[in-house]
Amino acid sequence: MKRLISIGVTCTMLTSAAVAQNFQVEPIIGFPDFGYMEDPGTGDGQYTGPVFVLADQYPTTMPALDQGAQDILQMDFMGDSINYAVAVRDYIFEGNIRGGDVERDFDLHLNTNNRDWYHAPWQHWGSLGREGYHGLTREGPLSANVLDKTQTDSSYAYAVGFYNGPGGLTFGKVWPSADQGPDLSSLIAGEGFPEGTIVGKFLFTVLDDTQVGYLTNPLQWNAYMYNCDVPSSPSYLKCSTDKTRSTQKINLLQMDIMVKDSRAVDSAGWVFGTFAYNGNLPAKHDYSAACEQYAGDGKKWCNLVPVGVMWGNDPDNNIGYLNETPSVDSPTFFNKTLTQTVINPSPDLPAQHLGWAGRLDGPADNPGSSCMSCHSTGQYPAVSPIMLTFNPAEMPQNGEKADEEWMRYFRNFKDGEAFDPGRAVSTDFSMQMLKSIQNYVEWRSQSQDGKYAVQYWTDNNVNAVTRGSVFE
Repeated sequence: MKRLISIGVTCTMLTSAAVAQNFQVEPIIGFPDFGYMEDPGTGDGQYTGPVFVLADQYPTTMPALDQGAQDILQMDFMGDSINYAVAVRDYIFEGNIRGGDVERDFDLHLNTNNRDWYHAPWQHWGSLGREGYHGLTREGPLSANVLDKTQTDSSYAYAVGFYNGPGGLTFGKVWPSADQGPDLSSLIAGEGFPEGTIVGKFLFTVLDDTQVGYLTNPLQWNAYMYNCDVPSSPSYLKCSTDKTRSTQKINLLQMDIMVKDSRAVDSAGWVFGTFAYNGNLPAKHDYSAACEQYAGDGKKWCNLVPVGVMWGNDPDNNIGYLNETPSVDSPTFFNKTLTQTVINPSPDLPAQHLGWAGRLDGPADNPGSSCMSCHSTGQYPAVSPIMLTFNPAEMPQNGEKADEEWMRYFRNFKDGEAFDPGRAVSTDFSMQMLKSIQNYVEWRSQSQDGKYAVQYWTDNNVNAVTRGSVFE
């Protein structure tokens, strides 16, 4: 992994201008770091600060599992679900939050616990690719009312994810060199992510507390994002014609976690969790202990409240329920008949739409899906879309029994099993692994003015992995 020896201005720009690079962070020019960023400057009003550098020095041998990860694998994710989720959250925080300026938090090269974390490569390319402040990609739509009944504006989420050492090993097998394409042999052989892989992901939005009440007292990052996603911009909702970007303050909305744990036999060995930000909490609350050591805005990371945990899709639970407009008077629906999802009953959790029939889902996720349902479609090629339909009117409604086609998205899976066996290779529930391969093949086929046989089933890539995010 790239380690920072001295802090300085870093840059891997996709423009003709150039500023000094921090070669201690990036001693090897590997995969491209990002695709979009403000022009660099030298005091003339243009940007002169640090930029995102991909953590891509993947290990070539299995790294030792640190004590924190070992402890998590000993916890009871079924019987003590909420504490399990908080322990994983805090493990991800350790060494990546330094107190002070939160803009410097989660620069993986600066981890103060000597713990290695890695990004997925090939997320820079395409219209949704990484921006240069934090490596955020444009994710799925945040339609009106989906976060709160008071939300009248829509926008898109922007997100960045990362994997600990065991997860980095798997990326290194698939991407052994930045000078060649992906090597799928390990995935074909069923070698997914090893035991103890821990994944974290943050999702941000430009929407604020005028739209979503619990986004008050926000934790903010800079993002170089599309103007058409900013309600105050003249370009708002004009994404089909206006592709301009600008620097905006964006607010932390959600955190997702995944842990590879062989005890989760019905979910291909994965335990899923998600969190929602709540800025209305007092300085000390049930989930704040891990951040009390930090100064300033660093404490706000602990305003991420666990939504819940899941380790299976409850495939026999086929009676529909949708709560598309959560609010105080439309509270979180608790489906007590689910046996493989636990939702946090704490009043500290803002009202949530959750997933279909009350399965686990985050605030930025589609209420007709679930964490596991979405990730189960992680395969290359992406034969099936991440959801059967994105239209709520076409989903099984409240009290309606779902048919077999719909329930195909709410199956349980064995480790290594693809969503479409025989037609695709599983990326072991990793949408970022799928996206990296998909982006590369799409770029390569365009640059060579041709198509690859493995693209045949995807019908010109209509099943691109973007949580349904497209330019309209």
